[in-house]
Amino acid sequence: LRGMFAWVGFRQEEILYDRDKRFAGETHYPLKKMLKLAADGVFAFSVKPLRIASVVGILFALIGFVYGLIVIVRRLVNPAIPMGYSSIMAVQLFTSGVIMLLLGVIGEYLGRIYISLNRSPQYVIRETINTDDDTP
Repeated sequence: LRGMFAWVGFRQEEILYDRDKRFAGETHYPLKKMLKLAADGVFAFSVKPLRIASVVGILFALIGFVYGLIVIVRRLVNPAIPMGYSSIMAVQLFTSGVIMLLLGVIGEYLGRIYISLNRSPQYVIRETINTDDDTP
């Protein structure tokens, strides 16, 4: 709900107060629903989770690249080391990182589209006709 209040766009001020102890025992709102509400708040009002894919992609690509260099240097220093698993892991890490990075880029585009759609109003009332002051 706090994300929705910020999303409306009005000025916000902090009001400090002392909250009384809960009147009627303990909450009956289960942990699963609380976690779902928290996830909805994070994913609905932020593009940061989409940016995590880019960061993870860059990290995996760097790890794969460095690991590949280590495998090459180890092979040059000691030709008796069999090639296989290490080189496959280096290629796998690097390609996984590139894929995650590209998914992060796509996520950035989707996040920007989502934000721009949220900022636009669903409708605009140009004028009102035949309204009474008593009507809600």
